[in-house]
Amino acid sequence: MSDLEMENTVVLDSYDSNIISVKLAAVNNKVRFSILEILRDFKKKPLYSREINSILLNKYNIEISVQMLGQHIKQLLDADLIEEISVKKEVVNKIGRRNVKGYLLKEDAFEDLFLEITFLSDEVFTFFDLHKSNLQLTDSNHCALTIFNGVDKGKTFKIHKDDVVQIGRKDQFDEGDFDSPVILLDNEYSTVSNISKPHIKIFYKDDAWYVLDDASSNGTFIGDVEILKGKPTKIRSNSFIKLSRGNGGAVIYCSF
Repeated sequence: MSDLEMENTVVLDSYDSNIISVKLAAVNNKVRFSILEILRDFKKKPLYSREINSILLNKYNIEISVQMLGQHIKQLLDADLIEEISVKKEVVNKIGRRNVKGYLLKEDAFEDLFLEITFLSDEVFTFFDLHKSNLQLTDSNHCALTIFNGVDKGKTFKIHKDDVVQIGRKDQFDEGDFDSPVILLDNEYSTVSNISKPHIKIFYKDDAWYVLDDASSNGTFIGDVEILKGKPTKIRSNSFIKLSRGNGGAVIYCSF
């Protein structure tokens, strides 16, 4: 990558990529996942701790103390998956309604994981398994890339610091492109750049990893922020890189 291309690099400081790992870790627990399902089913009706505890016991056969429940709720709050509000409820051994802490599932809880609130257990845990296997491949000399959606879902690649990897659909490459490392996406990723060149390049320079979109037709996003074309953008570890939006795009998880 030339010094000219490295000028005016872009850093997306607004995107807190670490929250993705925090959310995946919070979800990968039977009690916390059950709490999320309970709050999802009650939608905009906040529940306080004793109500949640009762449903855990009666519906999920999970018996834990109120204190232990509080620890699980704290982890869900720290992961930005639920929110806490003050509500009036009938409290055990108290007369009349009292102000207590109630909990709701956040409407945007899974936006940065590209999941809807009406999540399914299998899909969430598939995300966790992909995330875990990706992290096992990282070391000081490599970046690990895992495809999180579509027909290539689950494929993982280790990129060395000395390499510049090109990523795009199979039909975007010519034989001469294989002199350097490439990641060939299936042609079913129909909205990944339809111009006759790879969608992006990922490379390492000056103690950082970068992604470069020279001129793709449908854009490249880190999280939900579109990167500038023609300018290298610094990648944070635990980032989702999206090659175009919506159906037909590719979602690639990146860690190092």
